[in-house]
Amino acid sequence: MPKLKNKNLNNYFLNLSNKLSEINQFETFPNPCVGAVLVNKYDVKTSCTGKKGSPHAEYQLLKNKGKLNKSLLYTSLEPCCHKAKNPSCVDIIIKKKIKKIYTNSRDFDERVKGKTQKILNKNKIKIIYKKNEPNSSFVHNISSRVKIPYVVTKIAMSKDGFTKHKKKKIFTSVNALKFAHLQRYKSDSILIGQKTLNDDNPKLNSRINGIEKKIKIFIINRHLKINPKILKNFYLKNAYIFHDCKDISKIKKFNKFFKLININFSKKDICLTILRNVYQLGYKKILIEGGIYTLKSFLNAQLVNELYIVKNKHFFKKHGLLKASKFINSLKIMPDEIISLEDDTILKYKPKYVYRDNTKYRQIK
Repeated sequence: MPKLKNKNLNNYFLNLSNKLSEINQFETFPNPCVGAVLVNKYDVKTSCTGKKGSPHAEYQLLKNKGKLNKSLLYTSLEPCCHKAKNPSCVDIIIKKKIKKIYTNSRDFDERVKGKTQKILNKNKIKIIYKKNEPNSSFVHNISSRVKIPYVVTKIAMSKDGFTKHKKKKIFTSVNALKFAHLQRYKSDSILIGQKTLNDDNPKLNSRINGIEKKIKIFIINRHLKINPKILKNFYLKNAYIFHDCKDISKIKKFNKFFKLININFSKKDICLTILRNVYQLGYKKILIEGGIYTLKSFLNAQLVNELYIVKNKHFFKKHGLLKASKFINSLKIMPDEIISLEDDTILKYKPKYVYRDNTKYRQIK
């Protein structure tokens, strides 16, 4: 077998680090999943961020090794240099005397941005940045740049454009429901509105066999109008509610079950305010499932990164409620991808076809 040139080897191990970052990609909250590869002569070791964010990939890879001054380290995202729940990966890199690191992506988290490179350079460790950002870092970096979560929205519609059926709570197919739960699994938080809360009394968990994942729930309910049956829903306990209710008795009552966040709903940028609060609580990817009114609010505020429309093949006619087709058609957008299921069609719209792309993020301050 012919030997690979150094350049090809570097690309191979960098690509491998990106693939490793996909292993626990949606289960490492509050950290992004990072893949790491250590090459020491003919010995190759790999690692990725552990579930729930610990341990970090680089620390896990290096902690039981001796001096590694002749080794190369490849990472999907540049190593962290701060100490929190996890030790600093830069500290252990210095301790093990690694002299060269290749990484696919810079980290735009304020605790890391620009600092890792300075520390490594000071210790005569070379770090080489490539532009091959994996998806796990992409979402993390977008969120870190603008201080709001990456926003995915999803809504289901009948063939004649209705988002609710008078008699059926669920009208999409089993496969479409699996798709919905996959989107929940890929997010660390979920947002709904008042009507979805009271009409559906949802669980909002990710029901995928073999996977246990807690998703933080956020609810928009300005006046704290909450059906008593909601308080019996164990899945909604400790969910956050955004409100500006002045009724002290209501606040005292619901504060025992929910975590209430009072914000000013009269402001024009209310959707942005909500997302900033979500980010400050540590969440970086949010799924909005809140019905047509909630969807319209965030689309009109230009705060949506990905939009999914699940179209059912059936006509609701007189049984249809909340017609959304007029609003969706007014967006004048074309789907980037079409997924055909047995009874449904899923239309995916990427940022450039919705509203917000990376170049516009700088406008948010």
